[in-house]
Amino acid sequence: MKKLLLAAVFLLLAVSSAEAQTVLNFSLPTPETHPRNQALARWADVVKSRSGGQLTVSFRHGVTEYPGARIPAAVAEGVYDLGAPGWWHLARYAPDYALPSLPMFYGWDIQTLRPLFDGRLGEALRDKLEQALRVRVLGNPLDLGFGQIFTANKPVKTYADLQGLNIRVPGGGADLARYLVFEATPRRVAVRDLADALRRQLVGGLLATDNFVADSALWDVGVRHGFIDNQVFYHYTPIINRARWEALFDDERIWLMESWAAALSEMRLLMASRQERSRTLAARNGVQFVEVPAAERRTMRGTLLEEQKAVAKALEIDPQIVELARSLLDAKPR
Repeated sequence: MKKLLLAAVFLLLAVSSAEAQTVLNFSLPTPETHPRNQALARWADVVKSRSGGQLTVSFRHGVTEYPGARIPAAVAEGVYDLGAPGWWHLARYAPDYALPSLPMFYGWDIQTLRPLFDGRLGEALRDKLEQALRVRVLGNPLDLGFGQIFTANKPVKTYADLQGLNIRVPGGGADLARYLVFEATPRRVAVRDLADALRRQLVGGLLATDNFVADSALWDVGVRHGFIDNQVFYHYTPIINRARWEALFDDERIWLMESWAAALSEMRLLMASRQERSRTLAARNGVQFVEVPAAERRTMRGTLLEEQKAVAKALEIDPQIVELARSLLDAKPR
């Protein structure tokens, strides 16, 4: 009889433990090998460790039901618990998130830009997003890296070499305006058609990260040159459905946010390492890189800034957010 009672107690404890575990579903449109997915897996390990297994994050890699541009809405609607969209996708719902594409951010290094988005500027953007969508932002953004110019047949060593080139850009008014200043022709080409467009010389190059070039092995379709101008700083923002957030216990909310803060440095190092490895791999496959000197980038930034007011207005970015960013950048050493 005692054995039966003990067995019943252990069974109840097991059921209670299973019921106590909270599982959050995280949707990622990118494959498991993508650096974002791998970095976020590190965070999930920290969440599990800090919570003693009571809170876990379950990933769906390469989700196709919703493309990347729709992930913010899917999280806000409760289809998925968690997401980490890029700012270029969030800008569709909260236009101020297009801020990093403005000319004032052109050509800076990551040590200058990251503290802005970790500080007052990031807080202002976070408030805008939480007003626009039923989500909660879990912490500071996760870097992807800089977009650079890669070309095929024509080597680009100076800005003058960009003149007349057809360059594939992801899209957006800021990208289009930038290439018009470069006296190049911006082209919108779907990712699935990009390799063919390069092979057939319908475009002469593209704006992309080192990792994108390496993952797509674009040297196989003619990419031979990289023009390193730190053109656009890309990063991801971690979000959770607001209703799901409010339904969590206090401890669970603390575990999520503290784990993100604790894991972020390691995640950023992983992302930077992947970009570095990708550039090394591209170089081994014949891609030659030219780094634009800081002084030349600064001069080009001044030229691009002449278009900023019109671009910011077209993108519907709040002038107060623009002014805050300007004042923070002005305080940085040149």
